[in-house]
Amino acid sequence: MNSVLKDFFSVINVKTFIVIAAACITTLICTELEFYYNVPTDLIGIAIVFPIVFSINAAYSRREKALEHYSVFKGSALSIRYAHMHWIDENSKENHHGLKINGDEHVNRIDTIYRDLFDNLYEYLHSTTPNPETYDRIIEILGDVSLSNEKIRPFLIDTENSRLQNNLRFMAIGLEKIINIKNYRTPNSLRAYTKVFLNIFPIIFGPFFAHIATDKGIEFGIAIAILYSLVLTILDNIQEDLEDPFDGIGTDDIRLNFPTMLGPSTIQD
Repeated sequence: MNSVLKDFFSVINVKTFIVIAAACITTLICTELEFYYNVPTDLIGIAIVFPIVFSINAAYSRREKALEHYSVFKGSALSIRYAHMHWIDENSKENHHGLKINGDEHVNRIDTIYRDLFDNLYEYLHSTTPNPETYDRIIEILGDVSLSNEKIRPFLIDTENSRLQNNLRFMAIGLEKIINIKNYRTPNSLRAYTKVFLNIFPIIFGPFFAHIATDKGIEFGIAIAILYSLVLTILDNIQEDLEDPFDGIGTDDIRLNFPTMLGPSTIQD
């Protein structure tokens, strides 16, 4: 129950109280001036609720896609690491020069590369304004993964080398999809439309709440104004939290800590 309440209050912020206060003040002013009329409630659904819900659905779908691509990225990275750990063989027919294996060298090298890779990926995705230089560094590190693959190529048979390159390809594709999800979000025009109507909502519907207050009592009118404002701002805040699934602000954001499956414990015999 505590976690439910924590999640609920996490989507209530200063904007919520500002909209509630504006709605209540407008209601009181309209009641005092006897300026009230009955507004069709369908207008709220068409003008505000529908665009917000549409944006929430789009943001949620994008989050699910981000989870899928991030899983492919990590899974491919793990497969490459396993190749450095288990696939290499001095007796491979590809080892024409009779090279000797130093297993720790290969594993330690790929571990160092991965830690640098995920640190930079975290920095890029967790930032509100991603740095292009960080992106360039990530691409450079992917090149280091490719070079590391080349170092173990003589110890792998042809089919294993092919699988190794495919995993690197999946990492690169997954990375670009994740980056695109970070940089391209819900259309700005739709977000601007929703925010404008949400901000003028207390003014537009003040006479409507005053109409309720005149008919049912001022307390009831104020309560309805608070309820409408609370619901609409919470929906908008949910959308804002889902908009960027990597920024670490929302309770449903994707955790970007270094994957434990890529840690040193996975090399234990």
